[in-house]
Amino acid sequence: MACVPELLLATLEELVDKQLRTFQWYLYTNDLEGFTHIPRSRVDGVDRPGTVDLLVQTYGYDSAVAVTVDVLLRMKLKLWAETLKKKYNEGTDCTQIKALSPQASSGVYVIQPPGVTTPFKVYCEMRPDGGWTVMQRRSGEAVSFDKKWAAYKNGFGHMTQDHWLGLKNVFSLTKNKTKKWTLRVDLWDHEGGTAYALYQNFRLSSEKNAFRLHVGKYTGDAGDAIRGAYPGIDQNGFGFSTIDRDNDGCSPCLFGDISQMDCSSSEGGGWWFSRCGSASLNGDWHPTGDHIGWASGLHWGTCKTPMPYSMKATRMMIKSV
Repeated sequence: MACVPELLLATLEELVDKQLRTFQWYLYTNDLEGFTHIPRSRVDGVDRPGTVDLLVQTYGYDSAVAVTVDVLLRMKLKLWAETLKKKYNEGTDCTQIKALSPQASSGVYVIQPPGVTTPFKVYCEMRPDGGWTVMQRRSGEAVSFDKKWAAYKNGFGHMTQDHWLGLKNVFSLTKNKTKKWTLRVDLWDHEGGTAYALYQNFRLSSEKNAFRLHVGKYTGDAGDAIRGAYPGIDQNGFGFSTIDRDNDGCSPCLFGDISQMDCSSSEGGGWWFSRCGSASLNGDWHPTGDHIGWASGLHWGTCKTPMPYSMKATRMMIKSV
């Protein structure tokens, strides 16, 4: 993805002089619905780079692209408009999109990591600290996370709502050894509180290695639930488990007088279980007032008591650094 001024300039350079004057005419008329027109005195006689400057200064990055697309469509230049939209909404990851277009807004984008033949859609959270690629979101019970390996591999849900991006997509991002990745876990509890956990050097192994989880140094105020609330349940380095593919190390696991052969069945969703462990954000969602005491839930065992406490909402995001 090129930066916005470069994209706009490349588009305007495709216009012959007569078309450029028509393009500029639209900018100072009142025909553009929802956009402020630019005074004619500022547009007349301006060359292509100057027109790009006017667009960016007047509308900002996002709206400058939207205005250009609008005008191209009015000029019956549909192919050029669609090409501009496609180039603007693509990148290798959300961090790159944010870096090249600092004013880009949160939403669904198409990305294509290096080495990936087919682009795919992601939700980019365009925070001030950089573009984050959302890999998991939970906020209700509309989307069940009690799914098999194929679903967790390929992804499910709706990008603008609750969803799982897909292990193969996360792997395709984090396998790039020229970049390091940070994982951010955001938690919302039922009392109005929030907490977060940050992990440096996040990556997943390949499917051959069960999309094994790798995380580095932890910071935050939610506690390091991935490494566990007590010894022996560190999930770092473990493969992903689902109801039809077990990599959790239980053969069986003993919890008091309870014997358990696999964690996915009791937890109600896939995760990087290690003798189950303290973190499990893909279980059953529970409403306020009925969120304590469930084996299956949105659990981050180092954050809230009494346990087991199921969070009201969660989000997992990654960012390249």
